Amino acid sequence: MAIKTSQPSPKPPAVWDLPLRVFHWMLALSVFAAIGTAKNGAMYWHEKAGLTILGLLVFRLIWGVIGGHHARFQHFMTSPQRAVQYLREAFREKGERPHQPGHAPTGAYATIAIIAVLSMMVGFGLMANDDVLYEGPLAAYVGASFSDTARFWHHNLEKAVFLLIGLHLLAIAIYRFRFQVRLIPAMVHGGEDQSIPAISKSRQVLGLILLALLIAASQSLSLLGDRFF
Repeated sequence: MAIKTSQPSPKPPAVWDLPLRVFHWMLALSVFAAIGTAKNGAMYWHEKAGLTILGLLVFRLIWGVIGGHHARFQHFMTSPQRAVQYLREAFREKGERPHQPGHAPTGAYATIAIIAVLSMMVGFGLMANDDVLYEGPLAAYVGASFSDTARFWHHNLEKAVFLLIGLHLLAIAIYRFRFQVRLIPAMVHGGEDQSIPAISKSRQVLGLILLALLIAASQSLSLLGDRFF
């Protein structure tokens, strides 16, 4: 009589694929590095952090089209009315908690806001100068007047970055203490979602390679313009 051996069940598809998780943590570290180096006048490293953010943002736009299910814009963008409805459901006293795998409707708009604000910060930073020694890689190509304008917006958009960071941390706290949902661990191990198709390992490897190439390409912009540091 043949003995049947049990086969291990296949691991459910992850909510967040590996390239997206690497992007997420690299972006967080790079943003904090950019803030810290700017406050300490370490402009060489501030530029490196900013260029890394540029490569990461370009990757996110591409991965939003070809990445895993929950990484794609088409699968998480929704109407403003749905986002408002989600907020109402979230803070009502009774009823099921409005939790779903992937981006919530409000999280979708938060993602777009983060990409937009950081893109403007990086774009203006590339063309800005500090009126002393530092010039961004593209400052020499846009003229002194526009470079001064870029400096103005680069500095003032910092408030929007701090606001987004604060709202992001607040959302994590609300999910943790109101809904008993831990968002951070899922962004480490990926989480599970049985309802989506799994992304292949080969596509994830290609995603990581693409991420590395885009960061390297963005760092090459530091070869442009004059350097005084």
